Amino acid sequence: MQMKKSILANLLLPSLLAAVYPGAAVMGQSAESTADYPLQIDLPFADLPFQQDAARTGELFDSFSMQQALSVTQNLHRLNYHFNNRLWHKVIRPDTRGKKILNRIASNTTSGLVDYVFTYYGVVLSPQWLHEEFHRAGLTIRGISSYDETYNRFNGGFANGSVSRVKDEDLIRLKKDAPQELVRSFAAGIESEFLLLRGLQKDNFYLGSRHANVALNILLTKHALDYVGQFKQKGYDASIDSMNTYGVTVADRDFVGWDFTPWVYDLHRPDEPYEARGIHPGGTGIDRAIKTTSLTQEEHDYLEKMSRMQYLNFLSPFMIGINRIKIGRGTAFNFAVRHYLNSFGYDLSADVFLEKGSTQYLVGFHAYRNREHWLPGIEIERSPYALSAGGDKKWLLQPSAMLWLQPSNFYDTKARPGGMLKLHAAYSLDKTWRLFATGEAKTEGWVAGNPYLGARTGFRFGVSAFFGVGKPAVQAMM
Repeated sequence: MQMKKSILANLLLPSLLAAVYPGAAVMGQSAESTADYPLQIDLPFADLPFQQDAARTGELFDSFSMQQALSVTQNLHRLNYHFNNRLWHKVIRPDTRGKKILNRIASNTTSGLVDYVFTYYGVVLSPQWLHEEFHRAGLTIRGISSYDETYNRFNGGFANGSVSRVKDEDLIRLKKDAPQELVRSFAAGIESEFLLLRGLQKDNFYLGSRHANVALNILLTKHALDYVGQFKQKGYDASIDSMNTYGVTVADRDFVGWDFTPWVYDLHRPDEPYEARGIHPGGTGIDRAIKTTSLTQEEHDYLEKMSRMQYLNFLSPFMIGINRIKIGRGTAFNFAVRHYLNSFGYDLSADVFLEKGSTQYLVGFHAYRNREHWLPGIEIERSPYALSAGGDKKWLLQPSAMLWLQPSNFYDTKARPGGMLKLHAAYSLDKTWRLFATGEAKTEGWVAGNPYLGARTGFRFGVSAFFGVGKPAVQAMM
């Protein structure tokens, strides 16, 4: 995964705009009068049935589910922003407009620098690692073992963004048995990056965390733009030649190469056997990476369109640090547009974040698109209901639901109805710690952050911690 290393040039102006804009205070709290910036940490210890699949693959302790990996990376970014906010609250207390501007510039700058070092030098558990773990999840559920090369940071090797140690025979089988799962696995990397930003946006809007993550917003969104459009670069095919020279043995080779020429190639060719790619230039194994010369004009034009649509991901006030927009007393909203590439084409969605009094909602509008149709979908999530236990409201129940019409593949002419129901339950041990369990059931269909395209019931269990959360925010969206 090749992220563009341009943070500082894109940082100061958005930070200034975010500082000038009023309305980022948490429910019932003033950001100028407290050093307690709300922090949530989630630790999902068990995720079923994914971990059962990982155990069958022989990777129970070496393969994270999508939601587990997402939580790990998001937690580390949360800690970065929390402690930078606390630091600059002491150094430049934001109790005047001028100091608020300086405080936000300083916090976004240092937070961005930490993000930069974490991503490019820490690598493991960073967005690079998350990107590769989302790739791997689609392999794990099909019993295919793999290796995340960011772990080379621990053994002295080159810690690059690749998934290796995948057998050609496994990829042949995956293309034959589940071609849409192969296609989805290729696009899952940038899916992870958009979900990471979505999670941080939820923190900022619902919990009032005020994460100083403007740099990460720009870094990851621009990375998606550049990566999907990478095939247009003059040296793209030559870079694949270089990649093939490095991959002397099958085990050394990345399972996909650059992500998106293989994605568009197999999206358009669900019935073509994987081995039709031909022999690797080294003479051993299959030629996995797809050059632009292997694409038809239709495939090339489609990928060109997808690269242009990546600009839509910049359409959100969150991008420049505006975390909420007040539209009346006790009422606020925000929005974010997302363009996900997936197993049948893409999902163009718009998240609407709403707060009315003490109740919060996330409403997602989806437009699913394959070659033949635009099809609709909607999702709704509500802040938790608090239930009393022994006089205290210890139980929290947060429901969500999705309904959709989706195609099954790029050429499918049918609108297939489906949906997902989810219930997130938490039990408060004290003011800081909660035990949680999440149950979800889905029909056949694609859902961002869920590796299964077929119908599936799943459960997650873990513990959450909340720091610096005032009483009015106890029932904020989890």
